[in-house]
Amino acid sequence: MPVEIQTETLPVIADISIRNGSRCILKLMPVRCFRSAILATLAASVLLCASGCRHGDSFDMSGRAASWNSAKASARQELLQIPVPQKNEYLAVDQESRWQNPFVTVETNMIQVRMYLPDENSSPVDQGGLTRLSAARKHTFNVRLAGLPRALVALPNGAWPYGRVIAINEQLAPPQEKMRLRKNLTATIDALQDMGILVDDWTGRTQ
Repeated sequence: MPVEIQTETLPVIADISIRNGSRCILKLMPVRCFRSAILATLAASVLLCASGCRHGDSFDMSGRAASWNSAKASARQELLQIPVPQKNEYLAVDQESRWQNPFVTVETNMIQVRMYLPDENSSPVDQGGLTRLSAARKHTFNVRLAGLPRALVALPNGAWPYGRVIAINEQLAPPQEKMRLRKNLTATIDALQDMGILVDDWTGRTQ
């Protein structure tokens, strides 16, 4: 099953197959080795999530409360390795395009996660310039709520420059979908907070 993770420059396709219930074969191209490992992990997270939540309301975890709570608790332990949020950094960001931490957009059936891979070049030369555009490190992928803990744990520590905080927004939707979207937003915020993540709510902000 192909999983596509979009970048600003070109799509990265991961062909993933699972054999005997556990073995994953992943082929990613064309990316550098460091990025391949991260994107492979993310692609596997997306695939494993999709395999178990194709029917019904993907934001309703009531039928799997025990496993859902366990997944969040496990993710919380992993995410505690990320430093606490730095308010002076993330509160100064007033445009979505400038937000460097993970940014979550809640949709009617899925959650879109936007993240930036860390800059592998430690030199300050031309940082943010034409030769080192942040857009080249930008990646987005879709995941269902059940797969969100695994997907966030898979992000590298360098993807959290402001510390353990995520910005959240909701997609534009017709009026008849607003109530459902608001319910999904609440479920996502609750899940993020259960994982020990500070949520910076961007809903209703003028970009």
